[in-house]
Amino acid sequence: METVKLYQNIIFTEKFQAVPQKDPDESNPEWRITVNPAAELVGSPRLRALIDRLYHHQKLLTDFDAKQILSALQCMDPTAELLLPLLTVLSNATAYPSNQLLMREFRLTNRVVEMLPDSKHWPRSTRVILLQCIANMAVSSDNMEVMKLALNHIVSRLTSEDEMEVVVAMQALTNLSINIRKEQIPKFVPVIPHCLNRLWIRGEVNLNALRLLVNLSCCPDMVPYLLGNKSVSGLLRILDTDREEVLIRAVTWILCTTSAVDALNLTYDRIAEHNLDPFHNPSHTLFFSIYGPKGREELELQARHLTNHSNKDVASKSVRLLETLANVSCIFIVA
Repeated sequence: METVKLYQNIIFTEKFQAVPQKDPDESNPEWRITVNPAAELVGSPRLRALIDRLYHHQKLLTDFDAKQILSALQCMDPTAELLLPLLTVLSNATAYPSNQLLMREFRLTNRVVEMLPDSKHWPRSTRVILLQCIANMAVSSDNMEVMKLALNHIVSRLTSEDEMEVVVAMQALTNLSINIRKEQIPKFVPVIPHCLNRLWIRGEVNLNALRLLVNLSCCPDMVPYLLGNKSVSGLLRILDTDREEVLIRAVTWILCTTSAVDALNLTYDRIAEHNLDPFHNPSHTLFFSIYGPKGREELELQARHLTNHSNKDVASKSVRLLETLANVSCIFIVA
């Protein structure tokens, strides 16, 4: 995944955290104020030098680097000017598997996830780069156990009014949905309408939404929920495009969905309980748009045309789509 690089001139402020500590040499139990050593790092030239080195010169983290970053993140205020560039270098560092391993070992991954709930009211740039950091960490399958703790908070960001935050949330969810477990399905169900609503943006297919829909459809148990959602106007036009990066994913999405319909013997009767239309009108569902009489006819026509596509992957998947559709010819729609 392409990493996000944000950097800016930094003005440093010294911040000290006071903690009460009992003097063991005093006979009377009195308290005195001492300085937390970790807090001294937050606004120091030492942290600035670390950020500069990791941003410009050094790609791989050392154990000492990881310890310093963790110390800073544990006591840094959300409004601290160094938090944005620190999260930026951390996000960039996730591009290297050895860094991901080091982050897990020193619990940097855990710390970043722990920061997510409170970040909702952070400054916009810092909030987005923290989410990007999590999206990049989610690339590593070894981080899944930690990342699942962030799932609900990431889903909630899909309602953000900030378009960039929504895009990064979709990237994170795409990485987290590669292998959806059955117990995770309820957490991913609310994602579906957001993907469908954003499938078309200003007349163009939204690749971020399409990528996520592909992953969701690769989990057969998700497909009934997917097909019960409200359909999108002109849905099958996603197959009529010159953009191969869109076309291959569009064909894959429809193929995976159809394969699940075939494997689970899905008819509308099985989909009905997931119909989100207020009047439970079958014709408003994604199921009807794809497998209703008109939708199916259009889908078969498009698929036959794509079997001759110059992209061999598109062509072979279109052949498989037609073969799978033939197996689900008994589908019916309840009026």
